[in-house]
Amino acid sequence: MPRFFAEITHPSQAVIRGKDAHHITGPLRKKEGDEIRIRDGARGHLARITSIRSGEIVLEILCHEDLSDRCSAHLRLAMCLVDLRDMEETIRYAAELGVAEIHPVIAGRSNIRSVSDARFERWQAIVTEAVKQCERRTLPHLCRPEPLEAFIRGASRLWGERLVALKGAVQSISDHRQPDVGILIGPEGGFTPDEQAMVLQEGFIPVGLGDTTLRAVTAAIAALSILGA
Repeated sequence: MPRFFAEITHPSQAVIRGKDAHHITGPLRKKEGDEIRIRDGARGHLARITSIRSGEIVLEILCHEDLSDRCSAHLRLAMCLVDLRDMEETIRYAAELGVAEIHPVIAGRSNIRSVSDARFERWQAIVTEAVKQCERRTLPHLCRPEPLEAFIRGASRLWGERLVALKGAVQSISDHRQPDVGILIGPEGGFTPDEQAMVLQEGFIPVGLGDTTLRAVTAAIAALSILGA
């Protein structure tokens, strides 16, 4: 069962409102006296439902519960935009696998060229739902989409070790499990020659994910699984 976000109104009391309240009393069929797990930021709690009102659940906090992250490394993912459904899957899996930052990037061969505010809000909701489901301690930061060059010259320079997944790379990704590491995944059509040259000139280390060709979504999941192992 998910660990729901709640508002702590008193050291021994919490409230859940809105969509989560309807989900708990509707599909989950929870009632007064039942226990559920909640969280306030990075802190977890076991709580008992004391009252149910229209769109609001009041809970008694029974005890605190420690939450943990999947890995100790600070993982970062830069993902060139792909099909919207595939992008949503990648964001969900990245959040579950413990990534700290997600950077959607617009490359020359990206299937999608822009992201609406409504779509970005949906992505943020997906991150929150993934965190609730897997019960990780921290909430990953989802960045606004930006062009590849802007990302390369800007946000990526704050990364510890910067990797880029490239077919034929001599080094294996498994040799780069560092405390602060990020991976850049290209679009389905791959980087253009100019983009690849720019990435390498900026100092990204090319790493391989095996001898076969992976879809962008699969490559992202595989890379995060290895780096966070």
